Amino acid sequence: NFFLISLLSTIGPGAKPFSTLITFDVDGTLVSSSPGWEKGAHGRSFVHAVDTVLGGKSGTAFPVRTIPEILEKHEFHGSTDGLILLRLARKTLGSSFTFSDTRSKVDEMMKEMFNFVSSCEDSEVARGIAPLPGVLQTLKTLASERHNKGGEKVACGLVTGNVEGIARRKMKALGILDTGALTPLSEPQGGR
Repeated sequence: NFFLISLLSTIGPGAKPFSTLITFDVDGTLVSSSPGWEKGAHGRSFVHAVDTVLGGKSGTAFPVRTIPEILEKHEFHGSTDGLILLRLARKTLGSSFTFSDTRSKVDEMMKEMFNFVSSCEDSEVARGIAPLPGVLQTLKTLASERHNKGGEKVACGLVTGNVEGIARRKMKALGILDTGALTPLSEPQGGR
């Protein structure tokens, strides 16, 4: 819901009114994951963030592993980035894990994830993910319909459990932002 509110807050005074809001989830709706997704920028950003924020504090670097090497599939599949971070922290820190201490660090870890992904080339961001069949053409059609009718009657946006800046970065790397269908943000979004 935070992300939908963020989208709606960017459509304020001076924006063209719309009568329909279409929202898309990222993973599984616009984008498919293939084997190797965990070695792409988003997948690697989780372990990087936990290591940087929690491991750096103790001066201990954790062994670099991928999410599937640390968590069971049901512990990450369909989960929000924040929940995955908490689960990774619990598995990585073991007995020194305290939920309250780690929960207070989630925002910091999300910013670290965003910074990591932002520093990657599009090819690294797109590694192991791809637009689902028909997504690009459908979004182009939505964008042209909106523009051909002379006004923004339809607004399209993202509702996702990804860190918002990472979701937008994935959309850029895959060419989804280039379709013109997604309602642009009034200000850059980062690690939240």
